[in-house]
Amino acid sequence: MQLTLITPYRDRLAHLTNQLEWWAQYPDKSGIEWFVVEATAAPSGPLPALLSSHEIRYLHLPCPGPFHKTKALNLALNQVQGEFVAAFDVDLIPVGGTLARHCWLAARSPHLLVTGYRLMCATETVALQALDNALETATIGPEDQPTALRKHLLKGERFGVMPLLRRDRLLEIGGWDEAFVGWGAEDQDMIERYLMLEQGFCRSPELVYLHLAHNPTPGWNSEELTQQNRSYYYQTRQR
Repeated sequence: MQLTLITPYRDRLAHLTNQLEWWAQYPDKSGIEWFVVEATAAPSGPLPALLSSHEIRYLHLPCPGPFHKTKALNLALNQVQGEFVAAFDVDLIPVGGTLARHCWLAARSPHLLVTGYRLMCATETVALQALDNALETATIGPEDQPTALRKHLLKGERFGVMPLLRRDRLLEIGGWDEAFVGWGAEDQDMIERYLMLEQGFCRSPELVYLHLAHNPTPGWNSEELTQQNRSYYYQTRQR
């Protein structure tokens, strides 16, 4: 098994359906396994059967409170088989041959953590046959805007879309930090804990993921949780 995708999930059926449409058209699924971890108070009745029909593994994380993305990722991490593991957010659609190219680059770059870029879609879903039109109207991700780019270049903060992480290294560092709850900064924290002195960080413009639009969700990516996560991130960087 070369790659394991892990998708933490809660009440984003439109996004998940769009991803499943992409997966149904994906030309070569050999060497890839996919886990969807539903973090809710109780399992959604039809979801396990829907995912099983696409040969996707379903896990449930009892989570009645705020969406606990990092705990959902770690739940799956203990069961995955892939040499590489990726947190595959439910609002991402790989563009063209991005995923295959990403695997190819990561396998040939043992001293690099290879990541991609994202373009922000104007709509919640995208018709795959009209993907080129969606890309024409997509905007640059907020991490590539001037203020964020200065932090990347001058402050050493590193961000990249869907880094392919080696499973053995992930287990060595204890997986994702579960002090991050909801959305925000957990991916930057992972990148900085994951990289060793003899490794470099690489973002490739050949790897493009379309980020589907969504409104802020209470208990997931609310302003309060985001600020709480970013404050924790900066505290841990100072240690």
